[in-house]
Amino acid sequence: MYLSSSQFRDGILLPLILLLSTLGAVHFAYQLVPSSLQPFIQSAPYIAFGVTTVLGLIYARLRVLMTVLVLCLCYWTFSQLLDYQNNQWSNFAIELIFNAVTVLAPLNIVLFAYWTEKGSLITDLFSKFMILAAQILAVDMIIIYHYQPALHFLTQMPWPELHPRWLHLAPMAALSFAASAFLLITKAIRQPSNTHTIFLFTLVILFIVSQQLLQPGYLPAFMTLAGLLLAGTMVHESFNMAFKDDLTGLPGRRALNEHLAKLGRQYTLAMMDVDHFKKFNDTYGHDIGDQVLKMVAHQISLVNGGGKAYRYGGEEFTIVFANKSVNETLSHLEDVRTSIESEIMLLSPEVVEQLNAAPGKGKKKKHSGEVSVTISIGAAERSEALKQTEQVLKAADDALYRAKKAGRNQVSC
Repeated sequence: MYLSSSQFRDGILLPLILLLSTLGAVHFAYQLVPSSLQPFIQSAPYIAFGVTTVLGLIYARLRVLMTVLVLCLCYWTFSQLLDYQNNQWSNFAIELIFNAVTVLAPLNIVLFAYWTEKGSLITDLFSKFMILAAQILAVDMIIIYHYQPALHFLTQMPWPELHPRWLHLAPMAALSFAASAFLLITKAIRQPSNTHTIFLFTLVILFIVSQQLLQPGYLPAFMTLAGLLLAGTMVHESFNMAFKDDLTGLPGRRALNEHLAKLGRQYTLAMMDVDHFKKFNDTYGHDIGDQVLKMVAHQISLVNGGGKAYRYGGEEFTIVFANKSVNETLSHLEDVRTSIESEIMLLSPEVVEQLNAAPGKGKKKKHSGEVSVTISIGAAERSEALKQTEQVLKAADDALYRAKKAGRNQVSC
């Protein structure tokens, strides 16, 4: 899996900056907030959750919807626990509810992160909702019947000497958070996506809130942040669906067209495609072909000289060099070509075995299990004769054809 620096930045760095900024603001500046703004601050999480719910319904993101519902229930419950004047719950109920939330909420976030969205919106939403309803009913019944063994199970401390003094959670809750974090990290590594990363940050936020529940401002500030992060990930994913290619992660044709419309009077466009790609697909199969396209896209995305890479379609790619003449781009395009030429991909033993067992005439040389590809590149710059971007694209495409006709694996202009 090839991940660009922008994907890393958007997926990890930005939420981390927001998390640390919120932590600093709440810790050092919350007491300076006028009391007249307190009601708005207390309502801010519900506003964030409402916005996220609307987006979740529009984009049919059930996993995010259910996570928002979990956070909303947590926020309401914690708010009630902190409302000492109006709280009519018994000490048993307060202790049970806090420990039940800190044990069950992390597990629910993991459950909905792993639960694949299938079926219709209504039936899938109903089945997920019933899971939460069953947990709420179970906690309610324990409170009604004052079932002490349940509270003992949630708060027991088998090894007190191993429990950190700074940790304000019971061992069962700490174990729930730790196991949930491990599962979400595993999910984010195996299936990298902005949504999976945000689920992990949501868990971290819930841990901070649970740990610092008695600290003024922590609960509304961090719950608002969690709602905004979930809303942001849906907007980010929708943008990617519209403007990014699913297979390679590069911006797609639509994003290219928007970029071309904003170019100035000087720029160079480079068209390139993978040499003999159809034959490669026929030999090794489409799965290996897809891996090759990912590798090629990754190498192209690393182009220097201010170039911006796009997937044009199929095995074709485009690089846009704003404010650059064609001569200024040739060395950078040559670097791209050589980097792809030198990249070696290793086939799995199963694929190698299939290739060696395939029927053929005469004795066949055993496949080494290594494959590589080359690309041909054509470049053209805007000029008085080529004023329209369509003309420059056509000239770059013609240069690409000349590169292929001259033997492939070269740059032509």
